[in-house]
Amino acid sequence: MVDGVALSALDWWSEAGVDTLVDDLPRDWLAPTPVAEPVRAAPPSSPSAPAAPTALPATLEAFRAFLLADATIPGPATLRIDAIGDPASGVAIVVDMPEAEDRASGRLLSGEVGALFDRMLGAIKLTREQIYLIPFSPARPTTGRLGAAEVKALAPLLVRHLTLAATKKLLLLGDAPVQALLQRPAATAREAVHLVSLGGTEIPAVASIHPRLVHLKREWRPLAWADLQRFAAL
Repeated sequence: MVDGVALSALDWWSEAGVDTLVDDLPRDWLAPTPVAEPVRAAPPSSPSAPAAPTALPATLEAFRAFLLADATIPGPATLRIDAIGDPASGVAIVVDMPEAEDRASGRLLSGEVGALFDRMLGAIKLTREQIYLIPFSPARPTTGRLGAAEVKALAPLLVRHLTLAATKKLLLLGDAPVQALLQRPAATAREAVHLVSLGGTEIPAVASIHPRLVHLKREWRPLAWADLQRFAAL
């Protein structure tokens, strides 16, 4: 009997355009597979680049409470949503902000976008319980977009969050977190593995399209599927 996770993965593969388990063209399966060299994320060189606040909580639990309550963080504290999942997994996925539906549910990625996200995870044999899901911005702006000033303010907080969680590999979904850590849009950061420095340790990171956009544009699903495969292979 096929369980729900397997069915979810099959649904995602079908939606992403995967209809065969082999390549269309002949392939030499004995030939060594070339491995792309990871791209190191360049540290911000501009004088206006974000600088980490001088005093931040020293434990993950205290830092998460700080993100939900501190007045210096963009967005009203009453509408902020916490990260979910298992930080000890070492697998972190960052989305730009909560969805509009998340305000009512109090949980990240609810509704149809969340259902698609769950199918995407299932396609690479993961569940929400096996990852650490982080909102780059704990609150959703009324405009539904994060401006340059907000990205600048939140960037060092994301680095701190990932460092305290002892992240081992990272998937960035959407322009805001990609811009914050890789200093480029998600569209140009895709198709590569990047190295991000966290507390003196470099970890591999993959940038991809937010499930919100994948939900709206089915033609982007093969692109997201390629990114997921790249992330799963880390």
